[in-house]
Amino acid sequence: MALNTSPPSIRNHIGGLPLRLLIRYFRAEWSGALLAILILGISIELVTDGRPFFSPSNLFTILNNSAALGIVAAGMTLVILTAGIDLSVGSVMGMCAALTGYVVSYVGMPPLMAMAFGLGCGAAVGMLHGSLVAYFGMPAFIVTLAGLSVWRGTGHLATEAQATPKMPEIFNYLGRHNPLKSLRDAYKAGELEGIWASIGSILDTYWLTIFRTFQMSTILLVVVFVILGLIVSNTKYGRYVYAVGSSPSGARQAGIPTSRYITLTYVICSACAAFGALLFLGRAPYAKSDYGVMWELDAIAAVVIGGTSLFGGRGSLWGTFMGVILLKLINNGLTLAQLNTFWQMVVTGLIIVLAVSLDIVRQSHDPVLIRRFLAALAAGLAFMAFLTPGSLWITAQLTLREHVSMVAMRESGAALAPGQAQRIISPAEIDALSAQAGAATWPSLALLMLALICLAAFWRNTPLFLSIAAGATAFAVAVVLLAGLGAVAPFLILALCGLAGALAVVPIWTRAQAFARST
Repeated sequence: MALNTSPPSIRNHIGGLPLRLLIRYFRAEWSGALLAILILGISIELVTDGRPFFSPSNLFTILNNSAALGIVAAGMTLVILTAGIDLSVGSVMGMCAALTGYVVSYVGMPPLMAMAFGLGCGAAVGMLHGSLVAYFGMPAFIVTLAGLSVWRGTGHLATEAQATPKMPEIFNYLGRHNPLKSLRDAYKAGELEGIWASIGSILDTYWLTIFRTFQMSTILLVVVFVILGLIVSNTKYGRYVYAVGSSPSGARQAGIPTSRYITLTYVICSACAAFGALLFLGRAPYAKSDYGVMWELDAIAAVVIGGTSLFGGRGSLWGTFMGVILLKLINNGLTLAQLNTFWQMVVTGLIIVLAVSLDIVRQSHDPVLIRRFLAALAAGLAFMAFLTPGSLWITAQLTLREHVSMVAMRESGAALAPGQAQRIISPAEIDALSAQAGAATWPSLALLMLALICLAAFWRNTPLFLSIAAGATAFAVAVVLLAGLGAVAPFLILALCGLAGALAVVPIWTRAQAFARST
């Protein structure tokens, strides 16, 4: 038998390389978001029969749909890095969209000048917010909460809460416009020569599979993130933003003009919201003041999911970019699962709670607490899976109950208000809702039981309970695929990965500690 004569240090180096890479990966704030994107993407790829998830055309579609929110979230990242918050970005976006549409449609301002006017309005709002926070000492929460109402109302006043006429075609160059289409058209018309003809041939060959969904909104999204990322990573402004977020008093003692940089951060944030409004106008036919409703929550969710700490001083634009993509994936998955929009708002709130919990867990450096968080994540994902049939069952039962109550009131001689009378449904609708409730009953109960099992694993947090929850989740994945409920499978697969991670985190942590001591 051959003996291993390698020195212990060499053996430790070779054997510990995967462990060291794993540790380095999970030290990054965005590691969880990237892993979740990959798991969800692969799961969606496996359970859907339509267009492949990882096809370039589908990826471009996701980026196009994420562009406006992504730019708003990029600006929000800078504010949160300073330990601040901006609850007004959705209202600022709606106001800037409305004002831009107003001056184009009713004042006759040239489109390019109107775009500059919209951006200027956003920057002015940021200057006001930043000054109140930095120079007058007002809490950012109160200032921007007031702004949420003020700027939404301003947008409604500008357009009387009505849609403007159709926006000029030039706005499409910020959204739907495909910059490659003209090159392909020129190739098909025989107007290209040399290398341009070769490029045109490639575009024409792969147009439907790759380039058809490529739009300017994707380019602008990437450009904004690259520029802001370079500024944050390589300039004095970026270093000062992290310093202010880590310790405002320490930053002031170090001679950093904190008020100036906090104000500038809010200016950039609101300007990003205004630019997001322009991108939205590039994809919408007209301007409305109700654009961006609840986007402040989506932006905060994307930032926190991407690993930026709500307590300031830690995070990155790269993490926010992945947080936006992950949030869009979750929303698309819930839409494919036919989950009502209002239930999706519930899920967004749960995501924010889980993301903040992850930030607290990361700062604790406690493997047991990490294990508990992963179990909570699995329970949350199992609850999302339950909502797909569960929301149908709840809606059907409530509608049937409302019908019975309204009929009883009418038969007792009570006068029904119009809203009450609308709750009375036809026999055909009763049969359809009864069938819907019946079909959703057992899947709802099974998935609710799974969520409770994962919740028990969270509370008990022992390997035994985690193993039981992992086994039940694996069984549920197989059942939902066989039952044709593939839309919920990605969430269950991600929950299963979370439980597997919960089982592995303490052994890996112990081995990492032993490896660190041996080296």
